Amino acid sequence: MTASSVPFIRPLTLGQLLDQAIGLYRRNFAAFIGIIAIPYIPLTLLQSVISYFSMDSAASILTSPPLDSTSPFGLPSGYWAGVAGMFVVAFIQFILVNGVATAAFTRAVANNYTGQSIGVIDSYRQLGNSWVRLVGAILLAMLIGIPIFIWLIVPCIGWFTGPGLFSFFSLVVIPLTAPIIVLERHSITASLRRAWDLGRTRFWWLIGFALVIFLLGQLIITGPTFVISAILQAIFLRDGNTQAALVWRPVVQMLVQMSGGLLYLPLQLTAMTLVYFDLRVRSEGLDLALQAAAESGTETNIVALAETSPAPTGDFITGQDALNFFLLSIGIVALYFLFVGLFVGLFMLIAAVFA
Repeated sequence: MTASSVPFIRPLTLGQLLDQAIGLYRRNFAAFIGIIAIPYIPLTLLQSVISYFSMDSAASILTSPPLDSTSPFGLPSGYWAGVAGMFVVAFIQFILVNGVATAAFTRAVANNYTGQSIGVIDSYRQLGNSWVRLVGAILLAMLIGIPIFIWLIVPCIGWFTGPGLFSFFSLVVIPLTAPIIVLERHSITASLRRAWDLGRTRFWWLIGFALVIFLLGQLIITGPTFVISAILQAIFLRDGNTQAALVWRPVVQMLVQMSGGLLYLPLQLTAMTLVYFDLRVRSEGLDLALQAAAESGTETNIVALAETSPAPTGDFITGQDALNFFLLSIGIVALYFLFVGLFVGLFMLIAAVFA
């Protein structure tokens, strides 16, 4: 690799990183969508079909009071078969989308970001067993999340540190695990520790970035789903067709969420992969290592250099970490009470106007 062929990798501001992520997404739109769509679309359509028949079998009972039994187990067997089928499909989707497709997508982003174009099929061909480790890491993270959640509800000390710890782990550590597993090829436990250490290097910046990505998700997925669901509900209830509302609203919600997810998930994964590179540039000088390799005439690239990472050092949780979790928890609790207060105030205002 010559110096002139070295991709321009440098520390980025939040705005620059989002701009590069969106630009990379636009330039590879078809390929990026295709990687996620291969497992995502068929499984979501299958879930929609199962949901339709499941709710259709129960709708006539649910909308024709009095029920034969007040117990939910009085519903027909077709409904429960549908529920079981939904769980099975959801588990398969977790493995294929969150594991296989995410691993392939991360590889595609890394290669395209560094000037090595790669398509849909090649992304899957280069997977190896990284998807297995990624699925294992996510499952382990979910198990770790249980004691974190329990800590969150411990009086006093848990209340003032738990929300921040839980938010950091779910919004920063888990998303960073995918590029670490795919590019650095660590074990499951080592990848989670590595994501934890990298995330701590820019704690507040990453929390802000995760908030921006979260709000984008609400705009792209949650917003349209809520609006369309409300419109359908109003139409069906206006016509007195409660049975159609029970059957069709979940199906339409899934299809809308699928459309939004196909747009949002590639953008989120692209952004987090670029965040990973930015963290390594800032904290480990990955850009300098790439430049040094180019100047010495060594044939290498940033993806290959990313496989070499420092061993974890220092305490798992430091005093600064505890302070960060405390301050973040205070902010989360304050925002919660602010939104609750605004909601209650708005409700009381509306009630007073129409009283």
